[in-house]
Amino acid sequence: MKYMQQILLYTLITVVVIVVGVYVFKADKSQLESDAGDRVQSLNTTLVYPKFKTVAPFTLGGNGSEFTEADLQGKWSLVFFGYTYCPDICPTTMSVMKRFYLALPPEIQDKTQVILVSVDPERDSPQQLQQYAKAFHDDFIAVTGSHEALHALTRDFGAIYAKVGEGEDYLVDHTGKIFVIDPKGRRYAFINKSMTDPTQGYQYNLDLMLEDFLSFAD
Repeated sequence: MKYMQQILLYTLITVVVIVVGVYVFKADKSQLESDAGDRVQSLNTTLVYPKFKTVAPFTLGGNGSEFTEADLQGKWSLVFFGYTYCPDICPTTMSVMKRFYLALPPEIQDKTQVILVSVDPERDSPQQLQQYAKAFHDDFIAVTGSHEALHALTRDFGAIYAKVGEGEDYLVDHTGKIFVIDPKGRRYAFINKSMTDPTQGYQYNLDLMLEDFLSFAD
């Protein structure tokens, strides 16, 4: 019975995340167009901001040393907010990013980094984060910080997260978008899921992600 209750809870949370994601996607696009006075550049599954905002100063840890906004300079960064105890969305997204990263031409891969920002600092120790990230690819980075730092960073990115449930088996509801930061440390775009097959629901489309990314990162 407890197992069935957990499955039901995970299913309900997944539905909530999808609904919130669609709402945030539409709100972001509307706000971007309003702020910029022009239409946002929409690629296949990627929305490029009409104005590039520099990521505000922050300090996180968990990657063997401090990780700050300076570490976003010089490379294209793919940033995903999640956590290692996530039952479905996070491992699925990390697997997509592994395939995406491996499919990049060597010269583009060399100037691209993948960063998981954990929004569950109570359970995600530095060792746990590193084991999790490296299980997908040795180059992947995983960091976290205090909730004060995380709330400031997620607000700056236009993301959200919230704890759901009590006890040791709680979940964390969070934005599922992949944010793209340019080599100047500016919010450049974000990647959304798409529905190419109604039987599969909303998923990241690897081919379209690659086509979009290579259109501006080469």
